[in-house]
Amino acid sequence: MTQNQSKNQTPQSKHWLDKVVDGILKWQEKTGIKQLHVDDMKTPSGRVHTGALRGVLLHDLVAQVLRERGLEPDSTYVFNDMDPMDGLPAYLDETEFSQHMGKPLYRIPKPALDKCGIDLSQTSATELADLENAKNFAELYAMDFMHAFRALGCTQQIVWSHELYESGKMDALIRLALDSVTPLKKIYQDVAKYELPELWYPFQVICPVCGKVGTTLVTGWDGKEVTFECQENKVTWAKGCGHKGKISPFGGNGKLLWKVDWPAHWTAMGVNVEGAGKDHSSAGGSRDMANAQCEKVFNIPVPFNIPYEWILIRGAKMSSSKGVGTSAREFTKLFPPVVGRFLFASRNYAQVIDFDPNTMAIPDLFDEYDQGARIAWGLEAGDQRLARAFALSQVGKAQQKSFLPRFRDVAMWMQHPELNLEEEFAKIKGEALNDLEKALLEERVRYARIWVQNYAPAEYQLQPKAVMPAEAKILSEEQKAFLKELEILLTEKRDLAPADLQQAIFDLSKNSIGPRKAFESIYLLLLGKKAGPRAGWLLKSVDNNLLDQRFKGIANL
Repeated sequence: MTQNQSKNQTPQSKHWLDKVVDGILKWQEKTGIKQLHVDDMKTPSGRVHTGALRGVLLHDLVAQVLRERGLEPDSTYVFNDMDPMDGLPAYLDETEFSQHMGKPLYRIPKPALDKCGIDLSQTSATELADLENAKNFAELYAMDFMHAFRALGCTQQIVWSHELYESGKMDALIRLALDSVTPLKKIYQDVAKYELPELWYPFQVICPVCGKVGTTLVTGWDGKEVTFECQENKVTWAKGCGHKGKISPFGGNGKLLWKVDWPAHWTAMGVNVEGAGKDHSSAGGSRDMANAQCEKVFNIPVPFNIPYEWILIRGAKMSSSKGVGTSAREFTKLFPPVVGRFLFASRNYAQVIDFDPNTMAIPDLFDEYDQGARIAWGLEAGDQRLARAFALSQVGKAQQKSFLPRFRDVAMWMQHPELNLEEEFAKIKGEALNDLEKALLEERVRYARIWVQNYAPAEYQLQPKAVMPAEAKILSEEQKAFLKELEILLTEKRDLAPADLQQAIFDLSKNSIGPRKAFESIYLLLLGKKAGPRAGWLLKSVDNNLLDQRFKGIANL
C-alpha cells in the first residue's frame, strides 16, 4: 500500500497498523526527529514463550509499514543477556545450574541440547547447527527464539546487551546515572511511589570473584570507581560470596539496574519507537519510570509507545520459566509462516489474542487468512482490513492468486483413505489444480496432520490412537463376536484391495449382525466413534501391528 492509498482509506476501513504509523509520523513531525529507530527487547532466561512473539511481530510490522511510506527506519531487537539468572526453569537440572544463579546470562554455560527443554524433533538441520554452535546459555535460548520470529518474516538486527556494555557505548550513560542518584531517587518516589534506601546506586557490579551480578550492592562512587559488596543474602534466589572491593563500572564490569538500563539502552542506540506490554505500561510502571528518566536524566525525547496486549494460550498467561504454555518456536510450527504472521497482523495491538489450538482456532484462522486473500485478489467483497492483514503477512514472494483448499476440509478428508484430495478439491475448483495449488494442498495436509494428531476436537480425529479407546467398552457381545470373525477374514485376505475389503465386510455382516452394527463395531474399536471413513480403506490404512493389538484387546473389554 502506498502513502496515497493509505490517505484514501476511511478511518473505518483503515488497518490498525496504518493508524499506528500515522500517529508515529505526526509525532515525528512534532518532535523534529530525523531518523526513526524501532526497537524491542527480551531477556533470554530460558525457553521463550509465545507471548514474546507479540512484541517482535508488532515492531517488525510497524517497521514494514514505515518502509512502505518511503522511510528507512532502523529496526533492532535487543537480547538483555547481561541480566542475572534469577529463576531456574523447571526443565533444567537444579544440581547443575543452581550454582549459576545470579550470574549474567551470557556468562552461564549452555545446557546439553538433550536437556535444554527445546523440542529438537521440530528443528531443521540448520537450526540444530545454530543451537549446537551457541556459545552460552543466553545465546542458546535467544537462538531458539530467533528461529521462531525469523520464520515469521521478522528482519530486526540483533543487538546483544553485553556487547553494548563491553564496547563502551554505555560508559557515558553509566557515569550520568551514577552522578544522578538524587534525581533518579525522586523519579522513583514521584512516579512509582517507591522510597529508595539512603545508600543506593543504579548500578550492579559483576563480582570479579564469584562472577555474580544479582548479588552485588554498590556502596560508593568517586567519579572513577565504585565500591561494592557481593552480599550473601541480598536476594533469595542467589548467594553472594561476601567479597568487597573497588572497580571501574565501565567496559562491561557491570550493568545498570533494569528500570534505568531500559532508557539508557534507548539513549545509547538512538531508539525512538518502542512499545511495551500492558504490564510495563500501567500507571507508575516501568514505562512511566523510563519516560521520566528520558526527560529528567538522559535528555532524550520519550520514545513513541504502543502499549500492546498479551497473547494467551489456552486462556492463561504463559510462563517460560515454569514450562507452562507453548514455546514460541513450537507455536510457529502450528501453521505456515504467512498464516502465523497473519494472526498478529489481523489483531489490533490493544486486543488480547486468546488462542487455544485445542479448539477450532486453527481452522478458523486459516479461513480468515483465505478470506483476506480473496478480498485482496478482488475475488470477493469484504473488510479491506483483512486484505491489508493478508498483504502484510506475506513472507518473501507474495502468494499468487490461486485456489485455496479449505483447511478444515483438508483435515477431515485426509483421514478418509478412500479419497483422492487433489481430485476432491479439483471438483470444488471446477478444474484440475495447478502446480502451485498442489504444493499448497501438500502444505496444508502437513499442518492439518499436526492439528489432528495433537489438538483437534474429537469429532475431527478419525485416525486410531495408540491405546484402546474407552468408548470401545460399549461394544455388545454380538459385536465382539463379529470382530473376531473380521479378524479371521483380515488374516486370510490381507491382500484385498480397499473396495473389495469393503464388500467382504458387508457380505460378512449380512450373515451375522447386519451392516449397521458391523461397521459401528469397527469404528468403536479403532476410533472410539460410531462412524468414520469407509471401513475398507480405514482398515487398510492402519498399521498391522496396531490392528493386531486392537483385536487382541477385545478380550479385555
